[in-house]
Amino acid sequence: MTVPVETTQAQDTPELHAKSEVPAAYWEILARVGFPMQELRRLGQVRTARSALDLAVTGASVLAVPTLYVLFPHPLTFAVCFLLSIRAFNCLAQLVHMSDHGALFANPTTNRIFGNLSAYCLGYTRTGHRLTHMDHHRYLNSPRDPDRIWGAPDESTRDLLRRWTRDFAFVSALERLLQYSQSDGREGRGSVWRMLLPAALFPMVVRMLPVIVTQLVIIAIYTAILGPVYYVLLYALPILTLYPAQIRLRSAVEHSFAAGVTSPPELWVSRTTRGQLIERFVFAPLGINYHFEHHLFPAVPHYNLRRLHRLLVRSGFPVPVVTSYVSFVIEKNRAERSIARRPVTIA
Repeated sequence: MTVPVETTQAQDTPELHAKSEVPAAYWEILARVGFPMQELRRLGQVRTARSALDLAVTGASVLAVPTLYVLFPHPLTFAVCFLLSIRAFNCLAQLVHMSDHGALFANPTTNRIFGNLSAYCLGYTRTGHRLTHMDHHRYLNSPRDPDRIWGAPDESTRDLLRRWTRDFAFVSALERLLQYSQSDGREGRGSVWRMLLPAALFPMVVRMLPVIVTQLVIIAIYTAILGPVYYVLLYALPILTLYPAQIRLRSAVEHSFAAGVTSPPELWVSRTTRGQLIERFVFAPLGINYHFEHHLFPAVPHYNLRRLHRLLVRSGFPVPVVTSYVSFVIEKNRAERSIARRPVTIA
């Protein structure tokens, strides 16, 4: 399937939005299997009550971390709270993500306000994230894809393990912060470090003022419940280490090429992951695991992605699905080692 990746501007409706960035071959398959395109309008409807509930539950999840630990101070509780923070961050990220696509609230102002508040809790602005994320959709897996910050699609699993050292050493978190702080969001990986130059620092700090205020509020909450040191241990530390590491893992599963493939004819690669229970709960809440469906129809809200998946499967569309995030990496590593052991044939 050799089809160039489209780069035209995304539109507002699910149908046109998807057509602007998805290879034409997928649309040919959808037409061939008789996918009921009329269902997209229903699946693309934003439900205000559901979004409000997601926001409330996510906010409660953030507050539950210090509350749980103050009630049951124990090393095991600390580990559980650390993972609960990761889940809360992923929920917040999905809310920002839906806001990027106009699928959090139908009202643009409300959509922008709550998308921003969710982004502030994660340490960046919605504007910076949205500009970067839209380019991820337009230029998926190409050199212009900003998400290559989480690894190139032709990287091996060994590369993934090596780059985890960057994640746990705070480097990826800083790189992500700089990327999302760029004024136009399109300068690409490698240029983000220019944000540390004196001329760029002051505008970045100005743009980050709402983020700073939000983080001060969160520090105050932790101080009132547990103490300021636990903001560092249960909020700042996970968001700077394990959080970017698991984003890198998800990115490798969702968009990497098959083992041994470095330059396939079609760069547009996206997968859905069933995920084990703990994976879905901590690393892929709010429908994050239905990633292929999201790239196919980006404006469909997260709570309708499962329905979209079932509709595609019932129609006979070949949705790329893997069992779990961890098992995908293990199986790909085995395949890479098997390829490496093959004898070299000299013509």
